[in-house]
Amino acid sequence: IESSGQLCIYCGACVGVCPLNCIYLDEIRITFDEKICTRCEICVKACPVGAIEID
Repeated sequence: IESSGQLCIYCGACVGVCPLNCIYLDEIRITFDEKICTRCEICVKACPVGAIEID
């Protein structure tokens, strides 16, 4: 899972929709706990600027 720092507007939409609460947002970055993530892509669909990619 990757978040493009250049595209991300730090709105928190991805954090709010993650059913497993594996996305964390602070003032400077978004972090994904890849051990918990099931790659459901709900965060990808919720991102208003297309900043999240699932690899």
